[in-house]
Amino acid sequence: HYRNLLGLIPGGDLQDEYVLIGAHYDHVGYGTPRNSNGPIGLIHNGADDNASGTAAVLEVIEAMANAQIQPRRSIIVALWDGEEKGLLGSEHWAEQPTIPLDQLKCVINMDMIGRLHSQQLEVSGTRSMAGLRRLVAEANYPGDLTLRFPWKVEENSDHHSFFRRSIPFLMFHTGLHDDYHRP
Repeated sequence: HYRNLLGLIPGGDLQDEYVLIGAHYDHVGYGTPRNSNGPIGLIHNGADDNASGTAAVLEVIEAMANAQIQPRRSIIVALWDGEEKGLLGSEHWAEQPTIPLDQLKCVINMDMIGRLHSQQLEVSGTRSMAGLRRLVAEANYPGDLTLRFPWKVEENSDHHSFFRRSIPFLMFHTGLHDDYHRP
């Protein structure tokens, strides 16, 4: 059994169309030979993977509430369980969704966004729908943040549960680091 956490922010004139904003909240826990890049049996803390993504989802919701923004489309807020065991939570929801999947217009996934040392943010999925790359680039606040748009779609996070069903997505990620899946 997976414990996904879901919320809904009702939309306006396009309320029957949905955008999903999500992140996985699980982590490795104790390192095993299957999930660890370091010593086995020690706690592998998950501040970046993926408390950072979970916190970002909560920050987006809070910012929308404080700005009293009602989106045109309804927003599904999702915190997934079981990502580290094979995208199990997001895959379960995609197989048994609470809305018709053809009404899901885009998925925004945040995974490992807590290490912005290089001031680079990877945004993958911009090829999954025409105009996404331009939209993201235009929405980027002018400053020191450099956006990278990888060509390859990785299968290693919850966006893939939707990409394989031809649902457009954006995946935000600040890259791997030496502490990834280590105590």
